[in-house]
Amino acid sequence: MGMNLARLEDGEEFTCSNGYWNLILDSAKKEGWKPLGTTKYDEAMKKDTTWNSSDYHSNNGQVVNDEDAYQLSKSLKQYLSKEKENIAYDERDIIAQFIEWLKIDDEVDDGIDYYPGFEIY
Repeated sequence: MGMNLARLEDGEEFTCSNGYWNLILDSAKKEGWKPLGTTKYDEAMKKDTTWNSSDYHSNNGQVVNDEDAYQLSKSLKQYLSKEKENIAYDERDIIAQFIEWLKIDDEVDDGIDYYPGFEIY
């Protein structure tokens, strides 16, 4: 079983193993990422008030919002900058791929990339 993610803006997918997903989350936490929590919606697009917002690990259609995605990216960039010599190439590569996937390139050319958030399904 692996992790399947889809960007909210355009549906672009990212997949990785559970082990790599744990590496991504743990690496971001080492650099200060404080998860804002996930949100789960029911079929009528209403928030599921019984949802455990700390769940970033199951594939239940929970949503990571744009601010959380941005902060995750920011922390991962800091992690790679500090630890690039101390981590294996494959780990560095998957983190870099995830960082790149998180954002949508600046199409307006205003120097600002957009982090739309994503769904874990």
